[in-house]
Amino acid sequence: MADNRFTRLFGTGMVTLMQWVEGRPRWLRPPLYGALFIYAFMTLRGAWFLLPIVLVVLAITKPLTAWHFFVGIVILAPLGGFIGGLLYSITSPLTKYLGRTGTLVRCLLASLGYGVVLVFLIVPVLDEKPAPSLLDTAEWLGVALVALIGGLAIGIPMIRRTP
Repeated sequence: MADNRFTRLFGTGMVTLMQWVEGRPRWLRPPLYGALFIYAFMTLRGAWFLLPIVLVVLAITKPLTAWHFFVGIVILAPLGGFIGGLLYSITSPLTKYLGRTGTLVRCLLASLGYGVVLVFLIVPVLDEKPAPSLLDTAEWLGVALVALIGGLAIGIPMIRRTP
């Protein structure tokens, strides 16, 4: 029974959140959905169950590491989704005339936005290292891989549904 109540509560919360996003200006919806997509992905991977446990253990043993972990997961990861969604939104007026190709380009650009945040902000924060140079070719290769893999993973299902 508890499982059923949780499912209903979670479903109701998601519907309410989606209605709230749909009430925002059209250009702001993709960035908000991008941030929520990151949270949903982390939910599916069990992050919201494990994160509090990990944070408590880290706060006791390594407080600075706990803070970096919190910032990386709770703040920077959805920021990457927001920036990716913003790129999707900004390029929409130009790429919407390209049909399926335009949809795929928007998805690749959205993943590119997330990849930049991941490689240049999230990973250094979680590793407790300084941010890499923006001129580092190896880092940009990582960004390109995130963009390609993420863009295709998001874009292919979208273009299959596009008439």
